[in-house]
Amino acid sequence: MAQYLYEGEFQNPVAGVKVKLLLFSFQDENKVHFIYSPHLDLTGYGTTIHDAKSSFNIVFNDFIDYTLKKKTLSKVLSQLGWQLKVTAKHPRKVIAPSIISIIKDNKYVSELFDKYPVHTFHQEVGLPVLA
Repeated sequence: MAQYLYEGEFQNPVAGVKVKLLLFSFQDENKVHFIYSPHLDLTGYGTTIHDAKSSFNIVFNDFIDYTLKKKTLSKVLSQLGWQLKVTAKHPRKVIAPSIISIIKDNKYVSELFDKYPVHTFHQEVGLPVLA
């Protein structure tokens, strides 16, 4: 696997959870590189794959920071199809939606596969524990 995989992780002094995200990388007709997370609907881009990775890292961290400050992370993840479960063993369990449901519900994602050669990969990232 290529070395440009997203390796960012949210650091939270209280606690966090790890999730595996399916990320897409592709290059458009203008030779711009993109990394897209269909589970979070976040995109990074740049003139090189390294720039796209750096851009995605910034976007991911800004997303987490903003939604934590606004106390909307749980709400936003729910709107994106995530399941947030509370059990006795695992106080907070976060389950990302299946890629099949994302492709079915998000026209943009299905168009990516029709328009560009897309590479997919999984990357584990950290999310803060949700209240």
